[in-house]
Amino acid sequence: MKNIWKLAAAVLAACVLAGVPTYFAVREHNAFRDISARADSLQTEADSTKEEVESLTKELSDARGQLDSRGRELESVKGELDSASSERDKLASQLEEAQTKIEELSKPAHFDPDGPEYQQLFPDFYAPQPLDASKAPDGVIYLTFDDGPSARTDEVLNILKNENVKATFFIVGRSGAASRDRLRAIANAGHTLGMHSWSHDYKTIYGSVEAFLTDMYEVFKLIRDETGTAPTYYRFPGGSTNSYDYGIYKDIIAEMLRRGFIPCDWNMSAQDATKTPLPASQIVSNVLSAGNVARGVVLMHDSKPRTTTVEALPELIATLRSRGYTFAALTPDVKPVVFNYKNFDVE
Repeated sequence: MKNIWKLAAAVLAACVLAGVPTYFAVREHNAFRDISARADSLQTEADSTKEEVESLTKELSDARGQLDSRGRELESVKGELDSASSERDKLASQLEEAQTKIEELSKPAHFDPDGPEYQQLFPDFYAPQPLDASKAPDGVIYLTFDDGPSARTDEVLNILKNENVKATFFIVGRSGAASRDRLRAIANAGHTLGMHSWSHDYKTIYGSVEAFLTDMYEVFKLIRDETGTAPTYYRFPGGSTNSYDYGIYKDIIAEMLRRGFIPCDWNMSAQDATKTPLPASQIVSNVLSAGNVARGVVLMHDSKPRTTTVEALPELIATLRSRGYTFAALTPDVKPVVFNYKNFDVE
């Protein structure tokens, strides 16, 4: 830029020496000045453009870096998706195998096409595991409670919790949310749930093998659906041999065993199923009257009227413990106590 001014000054001086009028000399000087200002403006614009180019170049570089990073992320996600797809296919295959197995297990076990028609009833009414029931440990007491659940069940559960004792509850069908909550409370506390009938109506239950299956199936579904675990044990109302079932009890036991269910009677009884509740001391005495059995299955009741049974329970547990017994709930591998078959005189 200094050179331009020098040139302008030289031109102006030359004009003066050459006798060029001052007006023309000044005009040329102004023209050079305008050219110089325009040159400065263009230089400024050039510098600004250069900065913008450099800025855009940096942004472009950053954008390329981000694109490369996103590309790597996409590749990683694609790998995860491929892995998830593979896992999905594996799970789908396992599900298909499980469904096939469920269908096989749902078929009646040992079904005899030439057998009684009641074998075809309720294809899902089967025990959840193969029949075993072979263990018979000595010195064990199995406390069992029939006819619940009720408000007494809540009290029994509290006592069993305090005494660290597990027991078995043979339930009847009840309606209402409270009873269903009690079923879950029994199961969640680690006790065993067994079937005792839906109606507890002897004439209905023992009308036929079909009638027995129909009634028991209802309580089977209740336990299974409310607790998530299907029961294995069942108890005949009135015991496995009684005056109502003498004509069909052998067929009932055979059919239930075919389905994998274990009947359970008792060899020690509280004898508490009375119209008027017995004194607690009498209930304890009734149970202990069985003597020193090798192992005992104790029959008691937790229906609503059995207040004295609840009162007797702590003393009964303490006394049996003092005699060296331990306590357990019935499990599918435990051999049950079952009454001997009887020959009733049928008219």
